[in-house]
Amino acid sequence: MVLNYLRFKSRVSPIIPSPEKTLLPNLSQNEQASLAYHPDSLPGGRWLQTPTGRLRVYEFGPEDGKRVLFVHGISTPSIVARDLLLSLAARGCRVMVFDLPGRGYSECCKVTPQDMRLYSALIVMVTTSSTAAGGFLPFNIIGYSLGGGITVSFASQFPHLVSSIAVVSSAGLLPYAFAPLGMKCSLIPWIPVWLADKLLTTKLKGEEESPDDLSLDETANTTAPTQSVNVGPVDVFSVIRWQNRHQKGFMSGYVSSMRNGPIFDRVEEWTEVGRLLKGNRFANPRWDEKKPAQMLVVYGEKDDLTPPMLLDRIKGCVGDEHVKGVVVEGGGHEIVVYQWDRVFQEIIDFWEL
Repeated sequence: MVLNYLRFKSRVSPIIPSPEKTLLPNLSQNEQASLAYHPDSLPGGRWLQTPTGRLRVYEFGPEDGKRVLFVHGISTPSIVARDLLLSLAARGCRVMVFDLPGRGYSECCKVTPQDMRLYSALIVMVTTSSTAAGGFLPFNIIGYSLGGGITVSFASQFPHLVSSIAVVSSAGLLPYAFAPLGMKCSLIPWIPVWLADKLLTTKLKGEEESPDDLSLDETANTTAPTQSVNVGPVDVFSVIRWQNRHQKGFMSGYVSSMRNGPIFDRVEEWTEVGRLLKGNRFANPRWDEKKPAQMLVVYGEKDDLTPPMLLDRIKGCVGDEHVKGVVVEGGGHEIVVYQWDRVFQEIIDFWEL
């Protein structure tokens, strides 16, 4: 048995390298700067080595500011929330964000399921790696899409590390019963990753074209516009095309998140957050009987991936009095990109900044 183990044990690393190693060494500094998503798209970038691969982490804003961790969605890396995060930093917050495994510039370990065991460990590793005076704990946490499900699941297990919760276009309580057949088939463990990727809709993966992009050739360049990085909204579709072409771990990470991540029917965790809010069990609790502790929940009115009707299910789990629910008029799933200013206003009002 031992001989067979030694004979057949794979010597191939399970870590899928990110564009840091597969793309950047082949580009000049000017070529790197023109990428739809380049390593310095956000300030304060650094690399963090973890047991499951290197992560790209960004930390910026006043060192004595309100600690804010942002967790992005299933198919778009950190840059998707650029304008929101820079505005929070300008408001005095110390902001941290990192690319999830297989997204952006983070490596992906193909043998490690992307479930809450991994995500919780990464959040702890990332936040404790802060070099800011006084550290980064506890922190306020904002989750977008899949990141919303991650945020709530993490907070339900580590309330002593979390000061407050805000989720935008959040997954976590999507009813599995209403998932499309192709999606359900893709979640079957023995279905190969490449086939699961094909079964998942392009819309869910963020590959659907925007109205302005319908005439673009799919072989078009994935560079960003030559304008200043902070002029106009983030070109999400260029970022997604860049990632699909250059992030070799995306397919593995994406499918693993769909199969193992906190996306569907996580009723127990959301209910636990409601119990913790009711008991003021989070860090820096608000002791005000006239104003119960709340979490902020924001959806886009026209979001058909995480529809605003999920607000009712959230209130049923967390408790109506513990949810500040907001529906952004005319907003779709990408409100952190196209209505980021409205999301920003709701967050600073919620935090009374």
